[in-house]
Amino acid sequence: MSDQASQPGHAFAADIAQLSRHYSELLATHGDSPQAVQYRDAASHERRFEILTEVADLRSAKILDFGCGTGHLLGFLRSRHGFAGEYVGYDISEQMVATARQKFSGVRFEVRDVLADGIPEEFDYVFVNGVFNNLIGDNWGFLTAILHRLFRQTRRAVAFNALSTYVDYFDAGLYYVEPEAVFRFCKEHLSPCVNLRHDYLVKPAAPPFEFTVYAYRTEVALRAARLATDAIP
Repeated sequence: MSDQASQPGHAFAADIAQLSRHYSELLATHGDSPQAVQYRDAASHERRFEILTEVADLRSAKILDFGCGTGHLLGFLRSRHGFAGEYVGYDISEQMVATARQKFSGVRFEVRDVLADGIPEEFDYVFVNGVFNNLIGDNWGFLTAILHRLFRQTRRAVAFNALSTYVDYFDAGLYYVEPEAVFRFCKEHLSPCVNLRHDYLVKPAAPPFEFTVYAYRTEVALRAARLATDAIP
């Protein structure tokens, strides 16, 4: 990740400010609902949670919910997984965080731009749901910068999703990315242990239009590092 993307006033500051306003407006319009975080309904929202949380046994883990909204993932973890670990939620919308704090007493929710403020602690698992979906000036740069920063503070795995280019309809306001490009980035820059899932349905009878990636922490060297080592006589 470039130095520009890791300092206050970084390259994505204006985009993050715009996204914060966008989601705060959605919350004001739709209330605490899946629509406030740009999902069609509760069923499709929870389907994404189901796929993301299949990354591992999470019952006693320390979790970061990056782009937490009003904390829907925490409710899902408690009801579906018997979650009793430590949960932390980061979001860029003050209104989202304020709503989450009202719902979940004693749970830590923070307004944080990780590219400017960093991440002061480590987590077992980091979840990123829908964060990469909105079209901005440099989506690929944003996606890779965020994943670099998150994976650095991850002890076990990062699980995230994105919209696939393997679709028959493109929304002008959304960002679609080639799954192969994301897989290659993760394999060469994050971890050699990566699982990409493009097999699940979010809407009944609709072709899969998004994918989920699990990037696992491992002691095995990255591909580029192994190639460099192999080249040494």
